[in-house]
Amino acid sequence: MRKIFSLLLAVSIALSASFALPAVGAAENTVDTQEMMTTIEVLSSYPRGHNNEEKELARKFIIDAFKKYGLTVTTQTFDTEIFDWEKADKGEDNAFSTYSAVNIVGTLSPNTTVKTKDILIIGAHYDGIKDIQAANDNASGVAVMLELARLLHNVPTDTEIRFIAFDVEEDGLVGSRHYVEQLGADSERVIGMLNFDMLAAKKEKTVKIYSADGQESFLSDLLKNNEDYKDIQVREYNSGGTSDHASFHPKAIPNLFFSHPAVHGEYHNENDTIEHISPDMLAYAADAGQVIAKEIMSDETPSYQAVARPVINNTVYELPNTERIPFGSKKEVEEATGIHFSQVPSDDNMAKYQANIQLFDIQQPLTLTATSNWGWFGPLKIDFHNTDISFEALTAMLDETFVKSEQENRWNNIYGNSYYIEYDEQENIFTMYIDSYEATAEGYTLVNGELVRMESANPANEIHFYKKDGELIKEEIINKPSDTLPITEHAKQSWEKVKPLLSTEELAEINFITIGSDGIGGNMLMNMANYLSDPTEQVYEPTEDLPEGHGYTIFNYLNGVHLYLDHIDLINPSGNSYSEKDMSTNLTMARAMKAEIFPYELRQNYDADIKWSDFSKLAVALLLQKADWTLDMLQPSLFEDTSDTLYELGILERDGETAFAPDDMITREEAAVILHKIYQYIDIKETSTDGQPTLYSDDNDISSWAKDSVYHMQLAQIMSGMENNLFLPQNNYTLEQAISALLNLYEKK
Repeated sequence: MRKIFSLLLAVSIALSASFALPAVGAAENTVDTQEMMTTIEVLSSYPRGHNNEEKELARKFIIDAFKKYGLTVTTQTFDTEIFDWEKADKGEDNAFSTYSAVNIVGTLSPNTTVKTKDILIIGAHYDGIKDIQAANDNASGVAVMLELARLLHNVPTDTEIRFIAFDVEEDGLVGSRHYVEQLGADSERVIGMLNFDMLAAKKEKTVKIYSADGQESFLSDLLKNNEDYKDIQVREYNSGGTSDHASFHPKAIPNLFFSHPAVHGEYHNENDTIEHISPDMLAYAADAGQVIAKEIMSDETPSYQAVARPVINNTVYELPNTERIPFGSKKEVEEATGIHFSQVPSDDNMAKYQANIQLFDIQQPLTLTATSNWGWFGPLKIDFHNTDISFEALTAMLDETFVKSEQENRWNNIYGNSYYIEYDEQENIFTMYIDSYEATAEGYTLVNGELVRMESANPANEIHFYKKDGELIKEEIINKPSDTLPITEHAKQSWEKVKPLLSTEELAEINFITIGSDGIGGNMLMNMANYLSDPTEQVYEPTEDLPEGHGYTIFNYLNGVHLYLDHIDLINPSGNSYSEKDMSTNLTMARAMKAEIFPYELRQNYDADIKWSDFSKLAVALLLQKADWTLDMLQPSLFEDTSDTLYELGILERDGETAFAPDDMITREEAAVILHKIYQYIDIKETSTDGQPTLYSDDNDISSWAKDSVYHMQLAQIMSGMENNLFLPQNNYTLEQAISALLNLYEKK
């Protein structure tokens, strides 16, 4: 498994429904777990890092297995550059090594009377991290792939099946990307790719099923048609990495990925051994792959070309001038705009999507194109090459509608985007990009509670190092009150709205205020953060070896609380904080950010209902601040749904009325129970939950198992009721309510 982000916070548990295991035995149509465990045992004895000589033994083992099952074996050898950490540690100028990689392909050719031109790829990477056994990542996937070769090699097939062991996955999906680049015309024949990678850790308990973009396809439909798999969920892998199926996604090839989140303490280290492998999970993955493959191989089913290729959506969507296009995943962009994109094959490693739109007053439908890497859309673009629109006409429309930027050919839309034109005057060719808002900002400090303009909007002093005429120059720039820059009118108005809501203590703490904007509807309307420099921190200063003309900057952030205010959202009548209630809500969120109990990925949709999984992230963030917790206590990944540690503490339950259901919304009474358990765990002394609570008007609607917690939280002033003395126990809890309650917990002694 190739990961991109470091694992900072643990939040993972087995989420899928229990499954009926296929029978285990040695029959050709029955999954043989012992065979797969033997494969893992053999491969685990060969360290398979790119510079482990034993890797050649793993290659021979896979080739021999393919030949044993009568497959036609070919190898694809190619050179690639690998970053060499040992060279980097030694300070060598060139930290890359050339590596000869080998993909291994075992082909099962069509053998029925009527044949299709379809190709199904079943893949797993066989490389690992240097000097470790790599049992789960990824001997487990190779074992499942080889088991599928055993199960399918004698099955009549109208479809070509290619079993592929990919090399150099751990260094950036190198092997699978090379394979896809070399497919040529065959890419039109490939109807799907099944990928098996890191799928059998006992701690995870269940295999999960993903696709590159989290979307279902005919592959998942085939699996759901089987009674044993009708309840499967296809997910998008959000654990900070991906695997070889992602290399096929830019070609618009349907894919399924059998895996699970990385397991803390076992991922990419010496603990990735066979003792931690679950035979049941191997069996589940192999049987699921067999179900899909046999349906495709059957000569009773036709070619799948028609359903494997994306269906192009020819709807023309209106893109209003007031639309804010977020920058996130395809799903987020589609949900925000109502525009549904169709995937089209791409010529590079970026997935490509298109939609037809009506823009401005232009009558001719235009093609809006998005590219995606690792699941995120980049700037959207509209190519005007084959339209009747001239550059002059387009710029006139933008001048009339939006605010011209200081940058050439760029316009700002107050609703949160910028429009930028890339123009080739000689060829008269131009493309318009819809980019993120061109944010501008001003810096202020406070004197007697009033704004004083600073020289820079950056809340830091700067040290510049650069080489000029052979001389090493160090230049310090102190951010200080300005003698010339004015306090802008929008800054005054924003501060006048926010200042009355801040406490005396907060006003005394605030050292720097940034007043800027990302347009109407941005995610961060107010933010507060603590900055405290480490007096022991050493400032790195370059030597005389710094190249001529090169330089860099060190930022020494000003100590104290930094406050960010979005002036458009605060004072524009269309802004998100125009009402006093919204302002109060946003300030609560800002205080939670300052307390570091509000994970960044949740900082939007404050009034939306909150899932169990997100509520548990908030709980973990609070406990990291209030309890004697350290990150190494937590299980695997910041990006997953919940924490094993919360189970061990009894804060979350596996069974019973408050059993954890990660994708379900948490109700108000369920939240009260969890908050009560957190309250007891951190042993709050400041307030007592003794006394007589005020009964809610809907007391009879509160479940018996929740009543004690509901009233304890009322007495402790952690969680209050709603209007008209109602608790509304079965109503969904919102993110805003959750943050308010957890902030109340945080502030208790």
